Amino acid sequence: MSLSAPNTPDFPLVSLRPVTNHRHAWCALLLGAHPAVDVPALPRLFDECGLDAAIDGVSCVVPLADPATFGGDLVRQLPAERIVLLIPMSCCCDPAAAADLERLQRLGYRLMAQGVPETGQKLPSAVSALAIEIGSAAAEHAGLPGMLKQLPGPHLALGVDSHTSLARAFALGCSHCAGEYPLHPLHAPQQGQSRALLLKLLALVTSDADSHAIELLLKQAPTLSYQLLKLVNSVSFSLNTKIANFGHAITLLGRRQLQRWLQLLLYAQQGGEQRNPLLACAALRASLTEALSQASGGDREEQERAYMVGMFSLLDVLFAMPMVDIVAPLNLAEDVVAAIMQRSGRLGALLSIVEQSERTPTPDFAGQLTALGLTPAGYCRSLAIACRWTIQVSQGN
Repeated sequence: MSLSAPNTPDFPLVSLRPVTNHRHAWCALLLGAHPAVDVPALPRLFDECGLDAAIDGVSCVVPLADPATFGGDLVRQLPAERIVLLIPMSCCCDPAAAADLERLQRLGYRLMAQGVPETGQKLPSAVSALAIEIGSAAAEHAGLPGMLKQLPGPHLALGVDSHTSLARAFALGCSHCAGEYPLHPLHAPQQGQSRALLLKLLALVTSDADSHAIELLLKQAPTLSYQLLKLVNSVSFSLNTKIANFGHAITLLGRRQLQRWLQLLLYAQQGGEQRNPLLACAALRASLTEALSQASGGDREEQERAYMVGMFSLLDVLFAMPMVDIVAPLNLAEDVVAAIMQRSGRLGALLSIVEQSERTPTPDFAGQLTALGLTPAGYCRSLAIACRWTIQVSQGN
């Protein structure tokens, strides 16, 4: 595949899947594409589609089938210090590839081998980490924990789709994980009085209640107030001053931004060192649904509704309740309800694209984009914008 411009029909369908650490904060993005991105296309993805800006502060894990093809001037066009090259184990252990691996390491790229070396094979010194499919036979290799300890790391566990596999990954020695485990919590994160307060807050937010009424509710729940200020301050990079209290937040942020932070607050972990992993998932869905609405010609009002659709699409997971029971008392707009409940209408189509973006793209994905007037390149730019925002939310202290 050869790319002449980012809006050509053969532009790849890109996915950026989050890689998280033990605190569930995003520490890298795992690049995927259909068809697979050839090496000459990478500078366009990073520059013209905004991936370089999206990974500011984190790494990007880029699959590379053959290190010999990764050369010339293009290797110097990429931010080597922020790229991890994911290379098949068979290639890493091939003596013929040793010189290319060493060359890439000298240029500043970190090299990660996918899999476990066979008996008698030895990893070259240029390889610093392993990536393991947590449900594969490789993860059961008796010598795997020892191998991981001998390499600098950080090691990556792939296919982490449950909290059981997450615990398994950490026990093996993997500190970074990629998979759908945030969407499958062990139990309802919010219970009892905390859940009741959050549902009441949700009702106030969606009914456009007076700021004073919201402030009174937050005063009844100091933990919620604390989490709100913590969230806002963590990503208030565009403000010249830190937000000190709720009234200050109203003044500085304005009603529209405040409503967005209150929606995000629903997913914040209530106490403890770790963040609720659903926080970043909801932030990405909201931001990407909004960005796709804008890219496909939606007006400002639709973009606001699109943001809400993405944000609220995980409330049933958050509260461990049927979505119909959550949505019914909120008096939401009809198209918002239809999108959340049936994935119908234009907003529902946008949400369906966002949900599919959480997995490796399939060929029929291009048709869904076309139906909404989106191109693969435009989708990629929207995804990069959404990921950049989500990383800032995820990493905020």
